[in-house]
Amino acid sequence: MFRAFFDTVRKVYLSHNIVLWLVILLLPVGVSVFMVEFFSARTILHVPIGIVQQDASQLANRLEGALRSDPVLRVVKKCEDFSECEEAMVRGELQAFVVIPYELERRALRLETPVIPVFSSGQNYLANSFATKEIRAVVSGLGEGLFTAGIDNPVRVQLHSVGNEEGNYQGFLGLGLLSSIFHLAAILGAVYVFSFPFREHTVRDMLKIAGESRLVLFAATMLPLILIQWIAFMATYAYARRTVSPMSLEEFVMVSAGELAMILACAGAGATFVGITGNMRMASSVAGVIGGPAFAFVGQTFPLMGMPFVVRCYAYLLPLTHVLKIQSAMLLGPVGIHHAWDCLVTLLFMSLFWMLLSIRLLAVRWTSSRRKELDWIREHGKTKDKIWAAIGAVYNDLNPANYGFRKPRKERETSRLQLNLLNPQSESHSEPHSESQPETPEEPHA
Repeated sequence: MFRAFFDTVRKVYLSHNIVLWLVILLLPVGVSVFMVEFFSARTILHVPIGIVQQDASQLANRLEGALRSDPVLRVVKKCEDFSECEEAMVRGELQAFVVIPYELERRALRLETPVIPVFSSGQNYLANSFATKEIRAVVSGLGEGLFTAGIDNPVRVQLHSVGNEEGNYQGFLGLGLLSSIFHLAAILGAVYVFSFPFREHTVRDMLKIAGESRLVLFAATMLPLILIQWIAFMATYAYARRTVSPMSLEEFVMVSAGELAMILACAGAGATFVGITGNMRMASSVAGVIGGPAFAFVGQTFPLMGMPFVVRCYAYLLPLTHVLKIQSAMLLGPVGIHHAWDCLVTLLFMSLFWMLLSIRLLAVRWTSSRRKELDWIREHGKTKDKIWAAIGAVYNDLNPANYGFRKPRKERETSRLQLNLLNPQSESHSEPHSESQPETPEEPHA
């Protein structure tokens, strides 16, 4: 049994199949490292904004100078009126623009608490939060210098970050994208590996290598895939986590267990898609439709509780949602352990369900494909014989001798011999009669 297991592993994974390793290892790791480097900056810099300056006071000039000197913001346009900045935002040139109202300084000196409107684009929630947060910080810092120590601000705003104390939103988003890449790669990897026998019509050969055991064939195909992608996922996540905060041993074990359960569930789902469809094209299409937009519905960019009920049900069925909850809970420290355990149990139940379903469907599909291959061989012969027959037919069609251009000497002699055997009179007319040959007596006349 163990020999059949290792023979099957060697047949599936060590058959010089570059596309297999590209799908299950090189692409997810390469794209994840690229995303980590892309989101490695701790703050977003140079968010494009505009200014509509309606007041010509000294305070308005100081506010404009503070906005221009801020490293996060980049003033790319100073508009004459409101509509000019609004059109620039529609064209995508601005992320936000600030309106410095009339009599700003006069109202501030009268302690009337002037309001500075900030208009932001609704297309990018993350960039909006950065722009508005930085504009508020600049305005608050400028307003503090207008009052003496004896006069407090009537309203004070203080921002705190729970679970992401450094405010590194890029790293937090990058971790979610990394997990979503491996979420999709695990499904596609299982689709590619399990569709190989159906694609190459080698179900009989694979079962023969596996010792006629469907369980051995399933285990030899599934276990190396899970091991490879889980190790790659852990290594890439540990490399990316350094941009947020270091992990303790307990956090690493919990996150690794969640990642393993996610890989198990996704690989089982991919194998199930192959068992249902029976070919790689349809199974990969289903996997792309389900796993492609998963990151948009898991609550990493938009709050999950604000989504419709149907979307929340769909998000709950995705393994990515629960593994991201585990990762977010581990950012809270020991407080999030209990919540992480609940998500881990849910992922384990998902893994068990998809694995059992895929085993059952693939067993049925392997039996059906094996029967079809046997019927085809009985009707047309073996595959090797068919290939040689096709090669012989093509060679016969391309042979110039069949069209009278050239006949080999041996073929000419064979044709002459066949002609002589069929027509022996031609030889007798060509040679003189021998004297020893008796003459035919004439019949007497009646």
